[in-house]
Amino acid sequence: MKEKTSEFKYPGIREAMDGNTAVIMCEREASDAAGAYPITPSTQMGEYWAEAAAAGHINISGRPLIFVEPEGEHAAAAVTAGMSMTGLRACNFSSGQGIAYMHESLYAAVGKRLTYILNIGCRAMTKATLNVHAGHDDYHAIDDTGFFQVMGKNVQETCDLNIIAHRIAELSLTPGAVGQDGFLTTHLIESLMLPERELIEEYLGRPDDIIDCPTPAQRLMFGSKRRRIPELWDVDNPVMAGTVQNQDSYMQSVAGQRPFFFDHVAELADQAMEEFYRLTGRRYRRVSGYRVEDADYVLMGQGSVVPNCEAVADYLRETRGLKVGVINLTMFRPFPGDLLGHMLKGKKGVCILERTDQPLAEDLPLIRETRAALLKCMENGKSNGKALPYPKYAVYKEATDLPPLYSASFGMGSRDLQPEALIGAVENMLPNGKQKKMFYLSIDFVHEKPFTPKQEIYEQQLLEAYPHIKDLAIHGSENPNLMPKNSITVRFHSIGGWGAITTGKNLAMTLFDLLGYHIKANPKYGSEKKGQPTTYYLSAAPEPIRINCEYYYVDVVLSPDPNVFSHSNPLAGLKKGGVFIIQSELESPEQVWNQQIPKRYQQMIIDNDIRVFYVDGFKIAREVATDPELQFRMQGIAFMGAFFAASPVMKQANLSEDALFRAIEAQLQAKFGSKGKRIVDDNMKVVRRGFTELHEIYNKVVSDVIVEPVRKEPLLPVMLKHMPKSDAPVTDIHRFWEQTGSLYATGRVNDNLADPFAAMSCIPVATGIFRDMTGIRFEHPEWIPEKCTGCGNCWTICPDSAIPGLVNTLADVLETAAKRVEKTVGPVKYVRRLLPFVERKWREKLAAGTENDSVVTHLTAAVEEALEQSSLTGSDRAALEKEIEDMISILREFKFAVTKPYFTLKEKDEKGSGGLLSITIDPYTCKGCMECVRVCPDDALRVVTQTPETIDKLRKNWEFWLDLPNTKPEFIRVEDLEEAVGALETILLDKKVYKSMVGGDGACLGCGEKTALHLFTATVEALMQPRVKKHVAKLDDLITRLERHIRLKLAESLDVGDTAAMEKALLALQDKELTLSNLTSVMDGMKTSKPLDSEWLKRVTQTLAKLKQLKWKYTNGVTGLGRSSMGMINATGCTSVWGSTYPYNPYPFPWANHLFQDCTSVAMGVFEGHMAKMAEGFKAIRMAELELEGKYNPAEHDEFLRYFNWTQFSDEEFYLCPPVVAVGGDGALYDIGFQNLSRLMMSGKPIKVFCVDTQVYSNTGGQACTSGFFGQISDMAQYGKAIKGKQEIRKEIGLIGMAHRTTYVLQGSIANTGHLIEGFIQGLMAKRPAIFNVHCPCMPEHGIGDDMAKFQAKLALESRAYPIFRYHPDKGKTPAECFDLDGNPSLDDPWPKYTLTYVDEEGKPASMEVPLTFADFALSEARFRKHFKNAPRDTWNDDMIPLAEYIELSADDREGKIPFIWAVDKKGRLTRVVVAEPMVKSTEERRDFWTMLKALAGVGEKIDVEAIANQARSEVVQRLTAGLLQLAGAAGVASVPAVSVSAPVSMVSAGGNGSSESSGGTNVSAQASDDGYVPPFLNSAECTGCGECVLVNPKIFGWNEKKQAVIIDPKGGPYKDIVKAAEKCAARVIKPGLPADRSEKGIDKLIQRAEKFNK
Repeated sequence: MKEKTSEFKYPGIREAMDGNTAVIMCEREASDAAGAYPITPSTQMGEYWAEAAAAGHINISGRPLIFVEPEGEHAAAAVTAGMSMTGLRACNFSSGQGIAYMHESLYAAVGKRLTYILNIGCRAMTKATLNVHAGHDDYHAIDDTGFFQVMGKNVQETCDLNIIAHRIAELSLTPGAVGQDGFLTTHLIESLMLPERELIEEYLGRPDDIIDCPTPAQRLMFGSKRRRIPELWDVDNPVMAGTVQNQDSYMQSVAGQRPFFFDHVAELADQAMEEFYRLTGRRYRRVSGYRVEDADYVLMGQGSVVPNCEAVADYLRETRGLKVGVINLTMFRPFPGDLLGHMLKGKKGVCILERTDQPLAEDLPLIRETRAALLKCMENGKSNGKALPYPKYAVYKEATDLPPLYSASFGMGSRDLQPEALIGAVENMLPNGKQKKMFYLSIDFVHEKPFTPKQEIYEQQLLEAYPHIKDLAIHGSENPNLMPKNSITVRFHSIGGWGAITTGKNLAMTLFDLLGYHIKANPKYGSEKKGQPTTYYLSAAPEPIRINCEYYYVDVVLSPDPNVFSHSNPLAGLKKGGVFIIQSELESPEQVWNQQIPKRYQQMIIDNDIRVFYVDGFKIAREVATDPELQFRMQGIAFMGAFFAASPVMKQANLSEDALFRAIEAQLQAKFGSKGKRIVDDNMKVVRRGFTELHEIYNKVVSDVIVEPVRKEPLLPVMLKHMPKSDAPVTDIHRFWEQTGSLYATGRVNDNLADPFAAMSCIPVATGIFRDMTGIRFEHPEWIPEKCTGCGNCWTICPDSAIPGLVNTLADVLETAAKRVEKTVGPVKYVRRLLPFVERKWREKLAAGTENDSVVTHLTAAVEEALEQSSLTGSDRAALEKEIEDMISILREFKFAVTKPYFTLKEKDEKGSGGLLSITIDPYTCKGCMECVRVCPDDALRVVTQTPETIDKLRKNWEFWLDLPNTKPEFIRVEDLEEAVGALETILLDKKVYKSMVGGDGACLGCGEKTALHLFTATVEALMQPRVKKHVAKLDDLITRLERHIRLKLAESLDVGDTAAMEKALLALQDKELTLSNLTSVMDGMKTSKPLDSEWLKRVTQTLAKLKQLKWKYTNGVTGLGRSSMGMINATGCTSVWGSTYPYNPYPFPWANHLFQDCTSVAMGVFEGHMAKMAEGFKAIRMAELELEGKYNPAEHDEFLRYFNWTQFSDEEFYLCPPVVAVGGDGALYDIGFQNLSRLMMSGKPIKVFCVDTQVYSNTGGQACTSGFFGQISDMAQYGKAIKGKQEIRKEIGLIGMAHRTTYVLQGSIANTGHLIEGFIQGLMAKRPAIFNVHCPCMPEHGIGDDMAKFQAKLALESRAYPIFRYHPDKGKTPAECFDLDGNPSLDDPWPKYTLTYVDEEGKPASMEVPLTFADFALSEARFRKHFKNAPRDTWNDDMIPLAEYIELSADDREGKIPFIWAVDKKGRLTRVVVAEPMVKSTEERRDFWTMLKALAGVGEKIDVEAIANQARSEVVQRLTAGLLQLAGAAGVASVPAVSVSAPVSMVSAGGNGSSESSGGTNVSAQASDDGYVPPFLNSAECTGCGECVLVNPKIFGWNEKKQAVIIDPKGGPYKDIVKAAEKCAARVIKPGLPADRSEKGIDKLIQRAEKFNK
């Protein structure tokens, strides 16, 4: 804090901060309580308040702060109202839709004369699209509520007005709203004089102060004095509020508010502002002017545009002599017309700037109010000596008194506003200007120079239809640099998640402290959180900086993004002699210059004498960061050191290195100090190394060899070439590419036109293919086929649909290679003759070899043998050899694997049936998260550094993958998908199924949400494909039969004696559609033997037409893609942001977003319309069938078909309906939209709901959701002295769903994808609502690595943090019948156990078995870490108790004990981690929840007396058999198996894990014991180690020392699990045997399923 000196008592404390922070710095001193719900961009206000509350901050009233985060903004407004009613000084924070959602509550707050303040981060309202950036739509949404409204033009005004607003509210007994521009002020860091706590205490006082009543009405109500904030709800002075009034009294209550309350607000506001000025010296008025007195032209606005206008006004006065002034409309309600009329009188022009649009209104809000005010001035002028009708208003007598008014809409959604646009607004008002009355700034409706001929044609069409649209946009004649003298401006180019925002803030604050300069620092980024380009702007100057826009004139450009030139021009606006610093891992200046900087930019650098530097921030961060997840974020910090090393700032400020680094350390301490000294030290090391390891490029010569990545016309995306053209322009992806996608591909995102397509803002399907993710990754996976076993983990877990598996026959591979040669080299003449021979020999060699052999080596040998057989000679043979070499070279690059499930076992079953597996990286969608590498159990994937060569290789291989045929059904190891029988993950081997999401979206790297959603969309696609195929065949058959039927009917009606006419008619109809008009024209003039029923003819021809139309919709349709397999209604949230940020769409089906809370409600409406459409098709089919059967009876069927709806669909019809799916996060479905979800579930409509449960409100940045765990630390559930994280236990939506009794419920996890897909299938097959609640790890908010989603999900599952379960109401009446816990480990135990390996004190490997508790999971995530503390070995004592034991103790026994969990440190040494009380409670809660689930599932309830007796007897047998097994050397024995005493000892080997020979080929039934039981068998020697069986049931299956599966207890679970494991086993080494318990549900079907594996 800086010292203050001023003539005023409270001048403020010099600080720099953003608008959100400044507001809370005031509110936390003034207010007692806040109710708030997170919504961008006001979320941080709620977070900072929660942080202060958690820290135990005491306000000026001596109170700790109160905070409530309810389930939505509507509730937050109600909470705040309740707080205010009890006499607390209260506040709320909201934006955008949140303001609209709470709208009705605001009226009630006014009616009760409450005094709370609503702080608004003003944001564009969701209209056609969602935008989270600046707009005044929400601010004006409450114009009619009775709240008074003020708006700050910068951070200083915003925090001052917050204090003043409390004063006005408490004097006038009227609630108020304080606005600031979203992001442009809320997130803008700038210098200010922060109001002192003492000022707030003196100016506002305490809520319970007794004050003089300021108005006569109040004195009548309260007497001469009252409590500063009245208590409306008070048990000591009770009164009824919020009553019901009828015709006799309601109008009086409304009308009475105007004179007795509202009419006092303006006067009390003036009073409050004057009192504030006397204390601070900062003058505020309801409306204030800048150089208005002598101005001819005035710019008028609200918010952050005002300082820009002031700078432009000064510039135009100085350079052109134009007298321009600026009006800042500080208060909007009540409108200050009494002051405004005087200020505007006689002006030559007034342009009113508004950050909104209301197209159907006569005017926009500000100009509408201004016109009304000026009309009052004119009425005063016509008073003719009588009393003025409006005494406080100006008098306009002359026509020249009334200024011309101009309306300008600007900056919606934070659209950048340059000085050029404001100059254009002034130039428009000049005598020689265009004087347009209403216009838009900074956008175009048509381009001055279209970019392409197609664009020119399109724009000409627009102009012909709408000739006036060009005049709707205004541009200025120049765009001057209006930064103050001696300022320094910096622009960052980075990637979300790389620390640029933090670096920018720290750099800004360092400049603020070191130089004593004024600063502005603000980010520019989209709604996507991580992995997408971001820009950060920073300026510092010795005088205030008024310009608030993107900087076109910069001194320094920092680019932590090494690929910046591929999508942007980082040199744009960089001044002559400026500094450019880029991230590079290259070793020499020459390499950086030639390989990273394109030729055209090299010339620009030379021409402008730009100094170029590079630094390897990634290397520095990797070597310094002690936490792996911090490496990306800390890379940006290196650029802070680089900035000071390269820029002239140190020299200008005469700074030493010591002084510099002391200042930087102070900033890092302020930013990261709460995270611990290590984090601060690591960041300082990175800064220092960035300073010292910076390299300058001196030898700058334009290169002749550089590969030029920049093109005027972008290449057509590879996948776009495979997309058909739509018949409808709005859904045509090719039209969209030409008009929009190509602009984004070339970095011209601001050149989008305001045209009809933009007005609708629809995106065609699958435009994610436009995006190339090459530029955001530095590494990518590489597949090693010789190590691959085909387990499928990689293609299953990939969130970006970027690593598809594919199985092809050898013939397909060879034919594709031949076609590829034809496509890339030229025609092939000879090689195809050899392909059958090559295929046969290749197969023989592969079959004779091993699965570790190189496929291409065997191919080469087969080709050589084929060449030996060829009789070609001379040039013909040379041509053949050339063709073969071209083929082989392609297949050398594109790799295949011989795997057990797809080749070896197939060949064993049937010669010639085996296929080759390929795993290919999609270079356009892969983001480089590397989760595929982590989940691979075979080390068949490795990380490689991306280079131009590897990129080229990936792209060529991808093109070959596109040419390869789809996987044939016989390679997809699913017996019955609708019954979920088989290795379900193999459905992803189908290309269309795998690409049910195309990628190219803005999700974070490794996003768990996307993996879960991809598996779901793939499941739907896999289910729908065979149904549709069968249905199209049925339609074909119906069409053929109905046409034949019509012809026969016609033949019956004709005179068969007239053979010539008959022949002519039949020939005429042969090639024509059988439409009514065609039939009529042919039959005209013909003789008939009996009259034709015209009604019949009309009906059947219409039916036929409908059938043909229906078939066309399935096979082709408008888009050329056929009918979609599903449709999605997506709640606003993370999934909608990464999934729909313009112009990229990862989905190939209809998708819509409406609001945050109502996806389920919208889905109900969509469902009804969708099913009505489906019913029309089924009606046509039923009509055709009735007609063909001769059963159609109008009296019977017309009425039925008229009311035919989805409730009457047959199963076949129902399952042909693409499902309507509502998707939302935990916030949308657990909280704000919970009532909507509940209503959907009770409706019984078979809509499917998908909840991506991250527990952290991922999109808004990590708030406390009701799906989160007790003690979880988040931005609105902070950890501090008073409050330690979330204080509520987790809401269990699964149990709530069960309570509705109408809904299929799945709680699933990507840790168990088989269970997950099976649950999806069951829910999709259920003719009832279904909710799929899926745990989705969130990398940034959980604090985990990008490759950790499955690992973390597995940890959550196994620690009982997130148990998985299913509830199917169709399975019975009791919970035990309907509910199952399949897929959870150790069902009978409170906690599963795991083996903790460590290094003992002697440095030797050691291990111990410990329980895996919730706390063990929590320790691994950043959101819980403050609850843990490592205990050094010298602090260990006997009072330390393992947590699992501690929670079983009584409260008395816990006294003096310290709970801990075991862990290992980074050196592998054993350590104890002390667990804080919140984690103890959370662990207890998870244990208790698990106990409840077990009770619901009936786990542990059955008492089998015979089993107990058998168990006792079997112990003797086990001891005997253990020795026999060891002597026999049985394969795969991990521990002594539990063996049934009824099994003969000679069968133990087969039942435990014998060799494959011991039972191979034996009839299983012949092995059965007296009770029919045959133990399962597993041939461990052939196991590939995929682990699927262990995942199914770890009590039955386990691992041996070779990491191969074994059976550890054949009766460790139900027979169903053994059968399921056999079906999933890629190596087919499990024989399920026959069950011991024949009473198991569905046992006959299970035995049937097991039969094929028992052979």
